[in-house]
Amino acid sequence: MNLEKSFRIALATKGMTKQDLATQMKCTGAYITQITKGGSMSVSKLQDVCTTLDYKVWEFIKLGEE
Repeated sequence: MNLEKSFRIALATKGMTKQDLATQMKCTGAYITQITKGGSMSVSKLQDVCTTLDYKVWEFIKLGEE
């Protein structure tokens, strides 16, 4: 599972930046940068990311496996 790759692909597909994601999730850009580079993230935060990006969790994870 490569969540860094999942983030990169999902953000590019949606035409978003990390800062766009942070704004929509009401968190800091630094936090998004941390989790997109492999930092720890709770399951509930992963679900929030997926909801914001309009992916099911399994779809988001699969992006990093292709």
